Amino acid sequence: MIDQFVKGLQKIDRFGAIYRPPIIDIHPEYKSVLGGIATFILYGSSLAYFLYQIIQWQSNQLLPKITYIQTSYEKKYYNIDEMLSTFYIRKNNKVDQIDPFDPGNIILQPVLSKFENQQLVDSYPCEYRLQDNNDIYEVILKNIELNLNMNYSDDDPQIEYLLSFGTCMEIYLLDGQKCANQSLVNTYMNQKSHAIILNHYVKEYNSKQKRIQNVTKQFLGILTSNSTLYFQNQIRLSKTEVDDGFLFPSNSNKEFPMDVIIISQTTSTDSFYNVFGRATYLVMAYSLSEVIQEQYIEYPKISEVLADIGSIVSIILVLSYLFIFLNEHQLEKESISKVIQMYYPEYCNIQQSQNWYGKIVEVKYNNIIIDKDEYISFYNKIQRIAAKKLSITNILYTLAKLQFLLQSTYPSDKIKLAHKVGIKLKQFSKISTPEIIQEQLNLQEISRNQSNDHIQIHDISNVNQNEQNNNQSSMVQQETINKDNSKSIFLKLKDEFHLLSDEDFQLFTIDEPITIDDDIQKSDIYFENNYIDL
Repeated sequence: MIDQFVKGLQKIDRFGAIYRPPIIDIHPEYKSVLGGIATFILYGSSLAYFLYQIIQWQSNQLLPKITYIQTSYEKKYYNIDEMLSTFYIRKNNKVDQIDPFDPGNIILQPVLSKFENQQLVDSYPCEYRLQDNNDIYEVILKNIELNLNMNYSDDDPQIEYLLSFGTCMEIYLLDGQKCANQSLVNTYMNQKSHAIILNHYVKEYNSKQKRIQNVTKQFLGILTSNSTLYFQNQIRLSKTEVDDGFLFPSNSNKEFPMDVIIISQTTSTDSFYNVFGRATYLVMAYSLSEVIQEQYIEYPKISEVLADIGSIVSIILVLSYLFIFLNEHQLEKESISKVIQMYYPEYCNIQQSQNWYGKIVEVKYNNIIIDKDEYISFYNKIQRIAAKKLSITNILYTLAKLQFLLQSTYPSDKIKLAHKVGIKLKQFSKISTPEIIQEQLNLQEISRNQSNDHIQIHDISNVNQNEQNNNQSSMVQQETINKDNSKSIFLKLKDEFHLLSDEDFQLFTIDEPITIDDDIQKSDIYFENNYIDL
């Protein structure tokens, strides 16, 4: 049951490694200098782009996805606990310039009035402060609550505020303040310019720094002594949802005033007299806008960054297919050349000259120019045959034919004995310590007590000289002696014995040194006629 389960797992494996037998030396892949340069450039560019994108992502340089929706609300409450507006005169650097907001001589007194369902509920003075870099005072509006209710219900009234600037009244003076005398008021009113700077402070979400920052919107109001400048300020809120999760969504909600919509008009100075009981020159009305902007900000997650990197890197690595093709072409060319040199060792003395697209234009053999057409005809033929010899099918075909030739030369019993023949390992130097010596003695004692049902390969050097002389008449004898369920193999040659050594392991191995006996070479007609000394 377990074996079937394991085999089932093996069948569904889609990550199996394909064995590729090496063609040249021991390397399963052909690698070239051009391919190394291309690898350095392509993979270096890919790595550089990967690091660049990761750094951009970590520093919030990658633009998030931002969606805006304008939504209309009938009810909405919002408490502004920070500074909303400031007012001060525009400084003209004249010595006789009069500041109407000077607490010691107040000419234009700011009074903030709260309205519920358009009915006056309360009025109170505003704060003053002296600017740091100038010797002028500014009026501060902060900490107000606004409520939007289009139904004007009594249990949830609509709350608005009016900030009026008009004639100074004793009841609205704070400690240390006093109204200006009539002479100073007349002097101020007779001035040609009554420029008032109006600053509104709203907020916006900085997607790069992942924080809400203040934004100042500045306006200029010109006051006159015979009219009232009226500004309707509708505060538009923003409901922002930010998703800055690493891999999965991680949302945070933020709400803040994002803009002030200003509608202005001019009326007479007595227009608000019945409301405030004084002449007014500037009136600022504050209310919530029924239109609220809902925005959703989604920062790129690591999956999106990696997908973007992968798409660009894949385009860069498209060029790698060109270099793979060049390497495959060069591999095939060099492999065929090596196969040809195996059969024609003198082929290495041929020099081919080619033009830029690979056409052979000149051929030299031992630095002598030979007939190009004749050589190309010969080369095309041996190249085609060499390409076939590289295939696994042809290699197996050759091995099969060699097997048949061996079976036609030697009996099958002798061929089977090849499974029992091998090269004995060299005698390595032994490290002698008391612990190792005792362990070897224990192993020898155990070995003597065990049954001899294993294979023993006896060295020819252990056979005495008399036994060798008695068997000189036989060509090759291989005897298998069965004794006590053990098998021993003796190899005996006619005139001399051949003991397998490490040099036999190098036979028929490319680029391995081989020592050739000159006497054998000269005595064999085959080697004498076909030997090539390179």
